[in-house]
Amino acid sequence: METEVQEEKRVLTRMDRCDAPKCPAQAWVIAKFVTGELYFCGHHFDKYEVSIIRDAYDIVDEREFINAKSESSA
Repeated sequence: METEVQEEKRVLTRMDRCDAPKCPAQAWVIAKFVTGELYFCGHHFDKYEVSIIRDAYDIVDEREFINAKSESSA
């Protein structure tokens, strides 16, 4: 029996930035609220995690890729 391993498709790109004021960091988390979406870097998601989890109806968390090498740097 063969098992296929499918590569997980990423939602965020290197161009996505954190929505926290004055934060130019790459976004790794999208929090979806009834009023819209907010993008967060790892630091700001950690800082506001309790509130985000309480208020968001969906969270896309790609922090597992923070230290992953891109295909272009292979």
